[in-house]
Amino acid sequence: MVDILPFNGLIYNNNKIGNISEVISPPYDVVSAALKKKLYNAHPNNIINLILPKGRGGEKYIRAKKILTYWINKNILKFDNDRCFYIIEESFHLNNKIKKIMGFIGLTRLESYSKLRIIPHEQTSFKIKEDRLKLLSKCRANFGLVFTLYNDNLNKITDILKNTMQKKLFKDTPAGYDSTLGFKLWKITDMEDVKKIINIMKDKKLIIADGHHRYETSLAYRDEYKKLNRKKGQNLPGPEDFILTLYVDSGQNDLLILPTHRTIKFKNYPGLEKVLVKLADIFDIEVDTLKPASYLNKRLLKSKSKGLKSFFLYGENKKLYFITMKPSSIGFTTYAKSVDREYYLNTDINIFHKFLMEKISALYKIEKIDYTHSIDNVIDNIDRKKFDIGVLLNTPTVKELEKICMSGHLMPHKSTYFYPKPCTGLVMYKFDR
Repeated sequence: MVDILPFNGLIYNNNKIGNISEVISPPYDVVSAALKKKLYNAHPNNIINLILPKGRGGEKYIRAKKILTYWINKNILKFDNDRCFYIIEESFHLNNKIKKIMGFIGLTRLESYSKLRIIPHEQTSFKIKEDRLKLLSKCRANFGLVFTLYNDNLNKITDILKNTMQKKLFKDTPAGYDSTLGFKLWKITDMEDVKKIINIMKDKKLIIADGHHRYETSLAYRDEYKKLNRKKGQNLPGPEDFILTLYVDSGQNDLLILPTHRTIKFKNYPGLEKVLVKLADIFDIEVDTLKPASYLNKRLLKSKSKGLKSFFLYGENKKLYFITMKPSSIGFTTYAKSVDREYYLNTDINIFHKFLMEKISALYKIEKIDYTHSIDNVIDNIDRKKFDIGVLLNTPTVKELEKICMSGHLMPHKSTYFYPKPCTGLVMYKFDR
């Protein structure tokens, strides 16, 4: 049973900040150094001051707490009078067309993954969770959303959302950091609709699409807080038992996952041709020529449509190779027998990590890996010798992701990039009012 609640959101006071587009930001983990600087300069009250505060070591978390307290005391941030769910519609441009995704925002009661109701889809990094835990401990607030997917195939919740969207709009703003994005908010204040949504969601499972670190950080903070502050035998829920969540129906046509390509730098790189020799027992290797990104994407998709597992490897001297897993290779057939066959046969990213990354990382020590959604960025990084090998991958579909999660498996770190990302700063959750 998934427990969700409406809440009184912490929101920017329009009378104090003026243009809300200048104070919102993308999620903290996709803010580049250049964008961070731009956001700091965009507005003195930009949310970047709270999610990526300035300072060294522990002082930056103290700084964030002081800023948050000051903004609330000065009514720059205020609590919404209504206890409600918030509907969010995000519009974006793709191939010269306007696309839209819709969801709603509320609070989810935290629970461990072992209960199989809130389900992760990829592995996480301890270092990132440590940073987020220190910020959460100081501020006792969720600034960003955990982006989750649920199945609404009967449109029970979608109908409520669409009916409410015919009423008064609460907020409407472009994203100051990206002119191709726009956000609209409505409030579900009708308690009958609120109760219906709560009851419908009890029977759902949530897949975490984005925000694994935020979710796991909140779990850790809840447990730590209970241990230190709750009296023995007392188990009443507190505000730290809940997390700010975006719920999105996974059946929406405009919901996208972008490919996440890799660029790899080794400490003892022997050259791409020598690497390929080590892969020849598992992969068929074909020399290709560098062509526009649209061609490369089409070739990857065409191979996938035939049930093949293929990648491009790009290396020094502008050499490009199209490599395809040999279905009859001894390593693959032995491995496939020991796991859920559909899970591995339907996901290129897992084949890549198990049969390519594990093999080459054992032979050549990896110094660093970078991730990008742009094929052009991969090519540029290799040509400028910032990295040694570029790997171009297909992206998993939403349906493949759901199958993987529901079968109890995790995907490798940075396997997916849902687009567009919800912004940070439209609605927040403060534990202590």
